[in-house]
Amino acid sequence: MKSEKESTLFAGIGPDGEPLEFEVQGNITYRQPVEVLPKTKRTEEIQKRRMDEVRRRKEQAERERKEQERAEHERRQQREQQKKQQAQLEAKKREEAKRKREEEEMRKNVEGGLEQLLATLTENTSAPHITFCGIELDSVRLRLLVQSMRDNHSCMSLDLNRKGLDDGDGESLAGMLEKNVNLQKLECEGNNLGVKAAEAIGQALAKNQSLRSLNLESNNLTAAGNDQKGIIELANALKENRSLRVLMLGKNGITSQAGEYFVKAIEGNETLTLVDLTGNDPSLSVDQLRRIDAAVRRNRERQSAIRRAERRERFALYNEEFKCRQHYMQVEAGRLEIEAHEERRLNRMQARFEKWSEEVQEGEEDILQTEEDLMNEATDRAENNKNKGKKGKKKKG
Repeated sequence: MKSEKESTLFAGIGPDGEPLEFEVQGNITYRQPVEVLPKTKRTEEIQKRRMDEVRRRKEQAERERKEQERAEHERRQQREQQKKQQAQLEAKKREEAKRKREEEEMRKNVEGGLEQLLATLTENTSAPHITFCGIELDSVRLRLLVQSMRDNHSCMSLDLNRKGLDDGDGESLAGMLEKNVNLQKLECEGNNLGVKAAEAIGQALAKNQSLRSLNLESNNLTAAGNDQKGIIELANALKENRSLRVLMLGKNGITSQAGEYFVKAIEGNETLTLVDLTGNDPSLSVDQLRRIDAAVRRNRERQSAIRRAERRERFALYNEEFKCRQHYMQVEAGRLEIEAHEERRLNRMQARFEKWSEEVQEGEEDILQTEEDLMNEATDRAENNKNKGKKGKKKKG
């Protein structure tokens, strides 16, 4: 409600067709003075210019008003959007906190078998092939399993058949597939994974390059054939995935719409060797199935040719390795023979040297003995000569 001090400016046309402006302040209306001019051509031009000016000012005021209304509307929308984002963020935080509480409670109450299995997965000491047959698995326990599997390097095969998994569980599995680099086989037959799960798994397959076998049979991935979006995303992922060999999608309500995407994706894929689309919607045409089968058979033949070439190459490498080993054995045998011959020669030389050393030592001993004998003989002769001289002197005396 406006106060008395607030004023409003109005514009209009006078009784003579001339533009008028009047201002309203509270209960008082101030009108513009009316200029009375003779009706001449010049006054008509002046009135026309004035009317154009009033119209221009009115249009400008209308534009400014609309601009202000639009700016106000945008500010209001922005505030509403911020409030909505804030509410979504708070809801997400509350949901995350709730999930963490549930996981912690379930972790405390989990049975011994699952607890031990999760511990082995976390420590990378689990068996390569794991099945959850006989173990109850709800959403919270599945999230605990997914957390243990993200950085796991010991588990190669995971069996989750007929565990009542839903859309949210499928998204959790998809998050695990994006980070796990060792899992090669995933069995999810007979669950209730839906459209969102199919879409999330498709996005994960576009990034995963380790999974070789995926079984999604009987999972209602198309909401009874009413929504093909998720399965189309899964088909498009096959254009980028280069590791998957086996894909089981039977009994999922796949129609010809998604079938055409599968045809184009599988025709551009070089690794798939088994694709099961049995039990789907009757609109999936025979021609589409034949084209898929032809692409799969082409991939099988190509993989067989690659394996044969690899076997031939391995055999050739084995022969080369055998020849190299044989050559090394011959060289080693020759080296050993040379070493033995050289060792025998050195032994003979050492024996001759030892014999020569003994002979030299014996010769030196003989010489020493001879010298000793001669010295003794000389000493004896000198004593004899001395005794003879003494006897001759006695006789002369």
